[in-house]
Amino acid sequence: MSFLVFAFTGLSQQYVDLIRVEYDHAIPQNFEDTTGEGSFDELAIDIVLPIVINEKLAIVTGTLLEQSRVSLEPNSQTNLYGTMLKIGANIKHNERWSGTYLFLPKFSSDLQRIRNRDIQFGGLALIKYHVNKTFNYRFGVYSNGELHAPLVVPFFGIYLLKNNWEIQGALPINAEINRQFGEHLKIGARFDGINKSYYLNDGSKQYVEKVNNEIGILARAMFGNFHFQLFGGYAIGRSFRTYQYGDRFDLAISAIKINNERIIQNQDFKDGPVFRLSFTYRLPTSDKEKP
Repeated sequence: MSFLVFAFTGLSQQYVDLIRVEYDHAIPQNFEDTTGEGSFDELAIDIVLPIVINEKLAIVTGTLLEQSRVSLEPNSQTNLYGTMLKIGANIKHNERWSGTYLFLPKFSSDLQRIRNRDIQFGGLALIKYHVNKTFNYRFGVYSNGELHAPLVVPFFGIYLLKNNWEIQGALPINAEINRQFGEHLKIGARFDGINKSYYLNDGSKQYVEKVNNEIGILARAMFGNFHFQLFGGYAIGRSFRTYQYGDRFDLAISAIKINNERIIQNQDFKDGPVFRLSFTYRLPTSDKEKP
């Protein structure tokens, strides 16, 4: 979810990230109430293909591919996959208001087989109010039919570029602040919050709910359209909990879970340091105003 929202905050701004590749690695940690270690690694590829119709309308297509390896039990690893299609439009309503509206179907499971339980449907509406080319407000909602409950995440944030400082985000999903040093380097801090679910086709009739919040510092090297980033930080409130399929609650509004009385089938491994490498191909869409 965090990856997805950041991918579209650049539309109707000065740039759009056409390709983004990330590798996330968590330092192995002990399980909380038993012996053995748990680990987490994830590779994600996000592709955005906007098709410009005119100055007010662009059709947005693309895909998000993810593969995670996570320990659901001590000293073991399970592969989880997410394959999302992105279909929608970016519309410039007038000089101040613009919006991105997306339909987001996806497969989310271990993909040992494909069944209806692997399929989820979601959507995103991102509205922006442009004060000028380097400052806008953005707000909207992300929703998805997760295996544990319908998930609805209202978000609000800003984009600001001034005096080599850049602030952007869509809280509570993500946020970033950075400062540019010279032509090729940015240093800053970032937060990402993620909540997803995956069905397990291993005969257990269970699903995994992934909660992963990461906060830390970053360094980004920029060479024309090519951006390379190193992130180092800490996972907060991380969990990969399994539940029996059909064990649900009424509604999730961001991190608030209404009537959540589910029975956890496994244990968590502890929070710990995380590192992330990323590559982005960024295409400018307009000349920046001087900060």
